[in-house]
Amino acid sequence: MPFSRSLRVLSSCAVALLAACTDATTSVQNVSTVASTPTPTPTPTATCAVVQTLAVGQVVTGLSGSSACISGVSTAAEYALVAYNGSTTGASSVSVSATGTSAPSAAADAVPTTTATLSSAASVAPSFRVSRSFETGLRIRERDALTPLIPSARRWMTSRLSAHAVYDRIPTSVTVGQLLRLNGNSSDACAAPKYRTARVVAVTNKAIVVADTANPAGGYTDAEYASVGNSFDTLVDPMDRQAFGDPSDIDGNGRVLIFFTKTVNDLTPATSSSYVGGFFFSRDLFPVTSTADYEACAGSNMGEMFYMMVPDPARGGAFTKANVTTEVTATIAHEYQHLINASRRMYVNTGAVDFEETWLDEGLAHIAEELLFYRVSGLSPRQNLSASTIGSSASAVAAFNNYASSNFGRYSAYLENPSSYSPYADNDSLATRGAAWAFLRYAADRRASTDGATWYGLVNSTSTGMDNMRSVFGANVADQIRDWGISVLSDDLTAASSQYQQQSWNFRSVFAALDGANGFPLSTLSLVSSPRTVALDRGANSYLRFSVAAGGTATVEWTSSASSVQFSLVRTK
Repeated sequence: MPFSRSLRVLSSCAVALLAACTDATTSVQNVSTVASTPTPTPTPTATCAVVQTLAVGQVVTGLSGSSACISGVSTAAEYALVAYNGSTTGASSVSVSATGTSAPSAAADAVPTTTATLSSAASVAPSFRVSRSFETGLRIRERDALTPLIPSARRWMTSRLSAHAVYDRIPTSVTVGQLLRLNGNSSDACAAPKYRTARVVAVTNKAIVVADTANPAGGYTDAEYASVGNSFDTLVDPMDRQAFGDPSDIDGNGRVLIFFTKTVNDLTPATSSSYVGGFFFSRDLFPVTSTADYEACAGSNMGEMFYMMVPDPARGGAFTKANVTTEVTATIAHEYQHLINASRRMYVNTGAVDFEETWLDEGLAHIAEELLFYRVSGLSPRQNLSASTIGSSASAVAAFNNYASSNFGRYSAYLENPSSYSPYADNDSLATRGAAWAFLRYAADRRASTDGATWYGLVNSTSTGMDNMRSVFGANVADQIRDWGISVLSDDLTAASSQYQQQSWNFRSVFAALDGANGFPLSTLSLVSSPRTVALDRGANSYLRFSVAAGGTATVEWTSSASSVQFSLVRTK
């Protein structure tokens, strides 16, 4: 279902870039079982050499062996056994049995919500879901078709063979009213260009804003386009440059071209429940004409640019002027990270041999959206932001709804099925994006007291994926992902140590203040006498909760199909 809620002082949930909004309901659910390579079910023995006695909030990671005995101490106590698959290559499965346990508190008690201090919204506007499938396919086409051309592009950049003299590409100097011919084909990287006539509607210090002459009637005025350019100059451009670095400038005009075109709208079928809000295509960073020295990409527009949806009042829905306007700034911030990341890998950090892996590239683009929230709201990371803090300022609420709520929608999708997704799962699902964003924020907060050079280091690495993560966060990044997985449960729930807390967001408080929310949406399993068998994707977690009676002792035993699975114990109550 759509994630159709906002902070309650506003009336609608902002739908930012690639954010399918999904219902966040607190639940205790079973997770899918493994269909292949069955994991043997352990037989409880009810004896242990060592009995674990934990204080509330205490965490024991990397439990050895295949069992643990847990004391109920002087009062009834509640625990969670967290299974984490530390593999970077494949899924696994676990089977867990217990004796001496009883059902934990209802989920709302075991994972409590912070009392909301925000007023109720009068209504919730219909929500629209932004498609991820288009961008997923686009990134695949980039890696397949364009990665082999990167060495040629670097040779071209060195030679600068008539780089700015091609009539049908982005000129070095443009004026308002000038017509450009731009390839709008998003299906093919280099073949079959589909040219559009685009009128220059605004030129600012850092942006060239152009509009397709075939755009629907009733859209933006030239003044509104100019406002987009000015916002790029003053807000998005300095923010993304500070975080990620300067983009390349292969067209020599010192600006980024923002192309508002109905071809983006056309990517959304009339009956679709999702839509494409904009995209960046790295093919535009390649030369257009091959020579004896290098291969080229005939479909390239040969300049730094991205493509944006346009208002279409006649079509309505996601294409109303109001919705497009809500989307535009966050979309630009997101796509600009992609542009900077790709261009610096091609022309600045020339030790790189490939574009960034999709999960990390998208996670960083969603970090760009979060940075936009901080910049506009005046708030900062590492403040454990609660609903009360955000709700104390109308501007902060508006910033949350416009630039942060979509990250919460994606994170909610992860929380609802944490065993099937992870920060680096081999898919580009919304849940994976939500987990990647949340982990990147957690890891940056744990690394230093400010974001500092963290984002810059990830974007300017010559490695990709987990190797890139290790280069910035250290060789123990897998353990950090394990600790983050524990913090998903323990953050703002118990007095756990700092490595099991998330410094920037009080997620329970904010989720509780969203329209339609029933609390923190983390899906857990109740571990009583019956065995539980759970499939774990790579990097994924499962949370098995149970109670131990006062003075009692419980035995929990497990088996797994891979040595990459680790078990940790958390006392939650």
